[in-house]
Amino acid sequence: MKKSNDGKQLILFFIITLAWTWGFGFAPVFMGIEGTLQGTFLFYFGGGAPSVTALFIVFLTYSKEQRKDYFMRCFSFRYMGIKWIVLTVLFFTLMSIVAIWIGVCILAYEMPGMNYVHAIVQNPFNLFFVLFISIISGPLNEEFGWRGYALDRLFVRYGFTKATLLLGFIWGIWHLAWYFTPGQAQYDLLQNSLFNAIMYIPSVMIFNFAVSYVYIKTKRSILAGALVHMCSNLLGSQLLSPYSTEISMTIRYTKMFFCGCLALYCIFSKRFKEEYNKLFQVL
Repeated sequence: MKKSNDGKQLILFFIITLAWTWGFGFAPVFMGIEGTLQGTFLFYFGGGAPSVTALFIVFLTYSKEQRKDYFMRCFSFRYMGIKWIVLTVLFFTLMSIVAIWIGVCILAYEMPGMNYVHAIVQNPFNLFFVLFISIISGPLNEEFGWRGYALDRLFVRYGFTKATLLLGFIWGIWHLAWYFTPGQAQYDLLQNSLFNAIMYIPSVMIFNFAVSYVYIKTKRSILAGALVHMCSNLLGSQLLSPYSTEISMTIRYTKMFFCGCLALYCIFSKRFKEEYNKLFQVL
């Protein structure tokens, strides 16, 4: 990678992505049309900025070989394999079970409603609808950009730990419009507690270590990064909803603990560092 050109393009990617998302995300708030059809359209139109911006840059600046590699890593299961699908599902399933046990059995919070789970039990075909919602509510809109375009360039410039934290911070503040949009989890956090609302950003930074870890272990599979993102949303939020803000924060802090342990492994493991260095020596 040519650092000078990549650095300028990376900055451009972040500027366009943040400006697009914040512009359309805050527009309904400034116009007083939150919750209307027009306001909802503007808000979600801004949510696709990371992927759309990255795809424009890929098509405009990548060579034919680079585009082929990019889309192979986006859609091919060859890099990921069944192993990382199973491990990712198990990781977030265990995390959610522990979080619910702490919240319900120890802290005496109300049990999550799990409406989607009940719907799937009643009709297994509803699983396809739930998976579709999970895919389009984060991975599809974001992962062509965050992991597909930005992460490699940050790794090359800053190394694993700094790059993961930096992208996690940008990813966190990218959600600022969510804090002012009723119906979003971040909005509920802000209404409940300023501290919990602020803690959302470091929680994303720590969670990003889980995504980066799987991304490295699967030889830079963008699809694998999207899988981690999807499983976090699906198993740690969507399948459990509706639930109280107290349960929400219990889940978030439990996720921070699980992902924090993984982050410590990534930072201090010589074996993982060797894998990372070997992988990025060929770029």
